[in-house]
Amino acid sequence: EIKTEKGHALVFRELERCSELVTAKTKYSDIVSIKKTRIAGFAKPFSIIKYTGTIRAGIRDITKAKIKISNRGKSAKVILPKIEILANDISSIEVFDEGKSIFVSISLKEIMDEIHFNQENASTEIMKSGFLEEAENQAKRIIESILYASGFSEVEVSVEI
Repeated sequence: EIKTEKGHALVFRELERCSELVTAKTKYSDIVSIKKTRIAGFAKPFSIIKYTGTIRAGIRDITKAKIKISNRGKSAKVILPKIEILANDISSIEVFDEGKSIFVSISLKEIMDEIHFNQENASTEIMKSGFLEEAENQAKRIIESILYASGFSEVEVSVEI
């Protein structure tokens, strides 16, 4: 009984140190072109912008993991919270070419709206490639490693559905 409680406290303390656990990260880049035409086709401002983003997935709050230690303290079963997207940030924006017109302008809001639209499309494509599954598998491997290093001989790690 004492050994089980000690094992549970050890596992929980190790997991608690992680707080948020990022298990997968990838960078992506895209080029956005914005063109406008007004006043009978004469005013044609445009902007060509390259942006780079980083998307991270993992467990937002690792302390919500459910831990069960056997009576002998040799085996551990952990159920991790669901893997989710933790952040999708733009890390750089570069303007390569810009044509201005005094009659029609492209606002910063229009540029940012277009970048955010493309950012969502990139995120969708990354998800289709199995990014969350990769993050889930990596989370299981990390927790298993921590538990085996803590002295457990049998470890079972799963993720909430």
